[in-house]
Amino acid sequence: MSSNSLHSNNQVVDVDEKNGEIELNERTPLLISGSLPSLFHSQNLVPSNVDFCGETQSNHQYANADNLPSTSHSIAGLNAPHLANCARIHKKKLRKRVHSEADVPKMRPLIASPFMPTFGTQSSVDKSEGRRRVSTSGSGPPPQVGGRYGTLLLKSSAPAPVESHVEEEDEEDEEEKASLTRSTSTTVSSEESSITRFSDLTKKQWATVGMLAIANLCSTVAFSCIAPFYPAEAKLKDMNPSQIGIIFGVFELVMFVTAPFLGKHMVFFGSKRMFSIGVFITGVTAILFGFLNLLPAGPIFFWASLVVRCAEALGDAAFVTSSFAISAKCFPGRIATIVGIMETFAGLGYTAGPMIGAVLYEAGGFQLPFLVLGALLVLATVLSYFLIEDFEDEPSDDTKGMTGMLKIPAIWIMVFAVVICAISLSFFDPTLADHLSPFNLSTTMVGFMFLLCGGIYTATAPLWGLLIDRWHCCNALMVFGSATTIVSMLLVGPSPLLPINKDLIVIGIALSVLGVAAGALYIPTFQNCLDAVKLYGYDDSFQTYGCVSGVFQSAFAFGAFMGPTLGGACVQWIGFGWTTTFIAGINCIFILTLFLYIGGKSYSKKRALRRKDHQPLNDATRVNA
Repeated sequence: MSSNSLHSNNQVVDVDEKNGEIELNERTPLLISGSLPSLFHSQNLVPSNVDFCGETQSNHQYANADNLPSTSHSIAGLNAPHLANCARIHKKKLRKRVHSEADVPKMRPLIASPFMPTFGTQSSVDKSEGRRRVSTSGSGPPPQVGGRYGTLLLKSSAPAPVESHVEEEDEEDEEEKASLTRSTSTTVSSEESSITRFSDLTKKQWATVGMLAIANLCSTVAFSCIAPFYPAEAKLKDMNPSQIGIIFGVFELVMFVTAPFLGKHMVFFGSKRMFSIGVFITGVTAILFGFLNLLPAGPIFFWASLVVRCAEALGDAAFVTSSFAISAKCFPGRIATIVGIMETFAGLGYTAGPMIGAVLYEAGGFQLPFLVLGALLVLATVLSYFLIEDFEDEPSDDTKGMTGMLKIPAIWIMVFAVVICAISLSFFDPTLADHLSPFNLSTTMVGFMFLLCGGIYTATAPLWGLLIDRWHCCNALMVFGSATTIVSMLLVGPSPLLPINKDLIVIGIALSVLGVAAGALYIPTFQNCLDAVKLYGYDDSFQTYGCVSGVFQSAFAFGAFMGPTLGGACVQWIGFGWTTTFIAGINCIFILTLFLYIGGKSYSKKRALRRKDHQPLNDATRVNA
């Protein structure tokens, strides 16, 4: 038996160790005036390298009893935020602990010190020896002992006997803590860590963002730069307007068909590999398109243009689909912001593409625009191979796949939103110039009217992404975007339902409002799709991101194909004003659908909570019966 004595004025406390128990012999049981009471922090013996939560520490600052802090320092330590959580866990264990009948008569009431947080020790009195015995069979934070008064570290070389039921409770508590940590990391901590990571991007991550932005810019420029000069060249090759329209529309049709397939199988190709190959195919086909004017007129020129255009659309679908998946994997808490950045450069390409194509065409003829843009895309392919991060694209064990994803109601609502957004934007491509013809505007002014919508969309897209990541207001923004689209469509016609005449200033304002509305409606949809599939148990993997991105891009391509084709036909049948009114009506249906979905989801949650609350009462009634 070893003995240690601690002296404090008129009080001497002996610490004896015998048979795994600690015996305290108090020679002066009363404290002198002005002294602070001692606090026995725990019941069991804990090694000196274990902290209050039971986790091992390599260097415990209280391992040596001679270097222990005073009572004031202990108070500060115990009131630290991370120790408060340990106190709650300790209290929970005390409530769960079951004592045997033999121990109940020996227990003294818990007495909390008025100078400390509410920790108490259960001790018993051994009448045979006249000493107070502190039980070591409990579980709790490690005891503290100090060379100074008020802190007492109890150490023993013998292991503390622990009952089996206490071990089981400790294991249950550890499992509960682990599950709580996992759930927290999937909801809150992941967002906070991603925000920090976005604010402190590495060079590799900046390179990834830059490559995604540049690739989207060059591809959209290569797609839209043919608008000012290709129709005139095609007429010289004996192509009719319907064939020219097919060359323009087939791009989006191919994306609509191939994007879901590429998204579903992206994990087998590899996201980085698919991105690089897609950019390379887009660049090579752009260069090939520049040499089409060397072909003879007639069907050969038409079919060659169609094949090259389809190949270009295939490459564009590959790298755009993979770019959305890469952004979701690399920046999980900033998906809306990254999508906003990509849409900014894509919108810039759509807006500036015709102007860039016209300038290059006038400078070097038909071939120069395609050679310049194709060379930039091939260079972007080489850079992407070295700059974009390598991701582990291991296939997931998830068997739901894209078919199961299409059974989720929220996915179809987001697809509806993307389609009507694409229709609203692409509808004006073949119709706006003719709608503005009564004003006798120059070609530059007509281009400026197109720039109002595309330019404002480009400028506001990142702002919507920041708002979504900061305030999580996806549904509110979608309602705002669709409602604003309704106003824009009614004014740009103007709708026969409104008592106003066609006015150039009103049309300009309506196009500007449409640019704002399109970003608010389009940007939140990808984030909402990811949130929806995760709620239905899909893995947080590239396979999930690829499927969502494929559905997302296919929906936009479908809307971009339907807008100019059916929209142009409707203008011929019922007129421009009634067509824009019809598009406004589709947006009204979307808002109503979104409200019904949100209301039904909220009602289901409340009903589930009520059923959960009544379940314990029903169980208790059956037990009593």
